[in-house]
Amino acid sequence: MKMRWKQMIAMGLCSMMFLAGSGQAGVRVSAADDTAVATKDVIHVALQSVPDSLDVHYLSDQLARTIGYGMIWESLMTMTADWVPQPELAESCEVNDDCTEYTYYLRKGVMFHNGQEMKADDVVASMNRWISAYGSVAEMVGDSRFEKVDDYTVKISMDKPALFLNELIAGQTQCSAIMPASVIENADPTTGFVKEYIGTGPYCFIEWADGQYVKLTRNEEYQPYGTPGEASGWWGYKNAYIKDVYFDFVADATTRGTGVLTGQYDFAYMLPTDNYPMFDGNPDVVIHKENAGSAMTVFNKQEGLATDPLIRKAVLYAVEPEHVMQAGWSSEEFYRMESSYMSQEQAAWYSKEGSDCYNNTDKEKAKKYLEEAGYNGETFRILINGSVPCFTSMAVVIKAELEEIGMNVELKSAEAATFLNQRNDPTAYDAFLATPLPVCVPIMQIYMNPSWPGWTTDEKIQELNGKINESLTVEEAKGYWDELQKYCWEEALPVVKYGELYNYSVSSAKVKNIEVFVGPYVANAIVEE
Repeated sequence: MKMRWKQMIAMGLCSMMFLAGSGQAGVRVSAADDTAVATKDVIHVALQSVPDSLDVHYLSDQLARTIGYGMIWESLMTMTADWVPQPELAESCEVNDDCTEYTYYLRKGVMFHNGQEMKADDVVASMNRWISAYGSVAEMVGDSRFEKVDDYTVKISMDKPALFLNELIAGQTQCSAIMPASVIENADPTTGFVKEYIGTGPYCFIEWADGQYVKLTRNEEYQPYGTPGEASGWWGYKNAYIKDVYFDFVADATTRGTGVLTGQYDFAYMLPTDNYPMFDGNPDVVIHKENAGSAMTVFNKQEGLATDPLIRKAVLYAVEPEHVMQAGWSSEEFYRMESSYMSQEQAAWYSKEGSDCYNNTDKEKAKKYLEEAGYNGETFRILINGSVPCFTSMAVVIKAELEEIGMNVELKSAEAATFLNQRNDPTAYDAFLATPLPVCVPIMQIYMNPSWPGWTTDEKIQELNGKINESLTVEEAKGYWDELQKYCWEEALPVVKYGELYNYSVSSAKVKNIEVFVGPYVANAIVEE
């Protein structure tokens, strides 16, 4: 029996209600009491660093997605707050019985910001570029590529089942943005990055003031889809109530936070836990908390000391996970001790396999692993993103505890753009610190990707990932996932997970209906005068 996703079918959907109305700014009607509310035409969102590009196909930077996804770009499928894929630029999706063929029926009359209608040629060019950019996607679909059926229909046919293809498309960890085919054809021949940021979303890219801000403005031709007032996560009704959106780049976290208090910014993203008392209980601000993923050390398995699993096990048993989480997030209000690679909230995938290896520090055991590895005082280099304070705090603790077992540790701190460049160089480090975002299915865990920095090429990991990909039921896939997580903790150790973290951001109390789902999402927000 074929499965079919309909645009407004909600599979376990937990909707969130937003104001409905036209795309004009100036006056809104309060949903609570039907009174007129004067609103601003501009919102300022303060982000902590500057992305290299907004080309979300080729750049997995979270801030690039925060600026671009759902605002400039949309996708065939998108994700609800319950991590359920739903059609977006596709009106519906049909999947055959063995999950080897997916057919997407496109919404008609969807216009790109350049005035061209989105059609199958654009979708095929975008989705095939997306496949080429991400190893986990290529692993799922193999040599298969999207093809045009007609102007409003595309399909992909695969040799092996791909039960979770729509989750991969909708998840946005590897952003499947739809762009005009002409933009892709005119990408920079040197870097491969697109030179124009043109999508179908409710906002158009206008300006990038180097090191200062990115400005988006309302797409006056945008036609919202779905039911007014109904949205969840990235899915559902979107309307650009605010005319201009500024994403301001503000490296200093205290400046971001105090800027909300003074009215310079309307929203400040990812603030340090030390500053939390400044906002707690303040009626002039709203605090937004979200599960922001897992804190971990990712090992370089391609070159250097960490290619030896014994060195990785020494690190595992040398470092006290709770010390690392306390250093990065201060209070248990902002972290959770957890061994499962998938969060408790994702009950279908939650696993305790391998948990005996977690939070089981044993310095003597760690020293024995070093001895077995033949360690002789070589420098263990840890690369950190110095633009994010929690990484520096984590690194100081990890360095001290590794030195307790006799390791010579160097911390290599770099600002965000340099960090991302160095992370791609296997000669530059032995490990780096990361906080991968939550994903809806395990195969999307980016640190399992053989082409992502860290280079997890272990044959058994890739074999089990393949079996998860090829499963025909979630139950079958979960069995392989349990086996894979157990193997990772007990043998392969591609990463060491320390715990799960909760970021907090703040907005002015005058900001209404802003969604915080893997970052701030402005599409339905208003700012009251």
